Amino acid sequence: MKKPYEHDWLGDEVRVGRTGLWIALVVFLLFLVVPAASLLVPSLRPTTNAVPTSSRKERLTAWERSAKTLPLLEQWRRSDQARVTADLGTGNAKVFVGEAGWLYYRPDLDALTGKGPDHVEPASVAREKTATVWQPPLPVIHDFAAQLASRHIRLVFVPVPTKPMVCREGLGLDAGVSVPPAWARVATHLAAAGIGFVDLFPVIEARRTDHERFLKQDTHWSPGTMEDSAVAVAAAVSPRAVLSVSRYKPVLRRGSGDLVGMLDLEGRAKRVFSEEEVTLKRLSNPPAGDRSEVVLLGDSFVNVFEDPALGFGEEGEVAIGAGFASHFAAALGRPVQTIAINGGGATAVREAFAMLPADRLAEVKTVVWVISARDVLLPEIPARRARIEWRTVALPKTETSSIVAPAGTATEVVGMLVERSQIGDPSQTPYAEAVFSAIFKSEDGAEHLVFFWGFRKRLLEPAAALEPNRRYRLRVRPFDENTAAVRSTRLDDFFRPDLVPVFAESFEPIP
Repeated sequence: MKKPYEHDWLGDEVRVGRTGLWIALVVFLLFLVVPAASLLVPSLRPTTNAVPTSSRKERLTAWERSAKTLPLLEQWRRSDQARVTADLGTGNAKVFVGEAGWLYYRPDLDALTGKGPDHVEPASVAREKTATVWQPPLPVIHDFAAQLASRHIRLVFVPVPTKPMVCREGLGLDAGVSVPPAWARVATHLAAAGIGFVDLFPVIEARRTDHERFLKQDTHWSPGTMEDSAVAVAAAVSPRAVLSVSRYKPVLRRGSGDLVGMLDLEGRAKRVFSEEEVTLKRLSNPPAGDRSEVVLLGDSFVNVFEDPALGFGEEGEVAIGAGFASHFAAALGRPVQTIAINGGGATAVREAFAMLPADRLAEVKTVVWVISARDVLLPEIPARRARIEWRTVALPKTETSSIVAPAGTATEVVGMLVERSQIGDPSQTPYAEAVFSAIFKSEDGAEHLVFFWGFRKRLLEPAAALEPNRRYRLRVRPFDENTAAVRSTRLDDFFRPDLVPVFAESFEPIP
């Protein structure tokens, strides 16, 4: 006798015929074959600006770098990103798409809502593995100020509020400013250490609308906010500052913001976002000088309207006179030496300052440090993900070594690549260009600190494939002669104040 429900499952059985199995197999094979086949189509290959290769090994290495990008899948990904951004208002891991087309950098949001820089992460085996010990920002700032004070140099610290702190309407919030809870703790710490501190919140709040305060599709401030801030900082540095800028030429600039670049839409960006238009006040004759008593340290907030790599400078050249450094010097009424590195406001600018010759450091009376408040307010984990790292930098007691390449000349260096800095994924960085450092040792035992282009326009440069323990012939010049490289994000895992940095114009491996 049949038991209840004994064979009822047979009625639910689903059988796939031969045709269905063949279709599934073909689809599976397409997923395997199509990405590899796309590498054979030149129009789908990423642009690498590769130099000619002479050896089979070099050609294979270049092909492997190209293969890792899976061009066809990258095209599909960008197409999907453009579609979901345009139709659903969805960003990605780096960019939050707000209302009415406002874009926000996610680490900026973390800095506004996070636990603050004094938060200590608990020990956990699940923590991301890191090669360096985390140093919170406030003790590092205090140490730098103390070193300057021992040399009778005054520090004026200027953290720039980020877009979510002062442009709230795109987040669906009431207009106004939002001061992070950690901000008061930072200000109290700086005051207790006797560090000069310029609060730009009142300056930015005085500009009535969000459009007047920050660029809509960029992480940076508007030209008007930058100009007002330059005057405010000049007033804090010197009560005798001129505080007025009268001679300038209006310059119209158009560009897509850096946040559009971080969405990585490529050619589809213009179909989703219109270019922003800004009017810059380009000063006719801004005071400048490398021997000034005032040194300005800064990040991309200083460079944004002068560096073409950031989207609103003059293509192919640096538009000196339109950015923060020029307006600050004009308001101050005297020359200012500027050291500004995109993405390097926390550590790289202090390292560059420490590498100035001892006689030059003796001339400095005031250091003005302009830095994104994001770098100061983020706790460890989101700061590391945003590639922000604070390191203690010791100012030298003696002069650095002699320059490898005399000013204005190129020099050949032949040596073994001992070690190099890591580059990472260009699509995951907030900046489109970066240089990286490498240590070479020549046959006479001399060491050289050499910088190369790591990536430009978010595409890896040929130097990204340099291999340690291999000999190269380099053609180098003093690093500070390459203005674009000096301003770019600096991926430098070494701090070698004993070596004067040079930049490699070209390189070739030696068999």
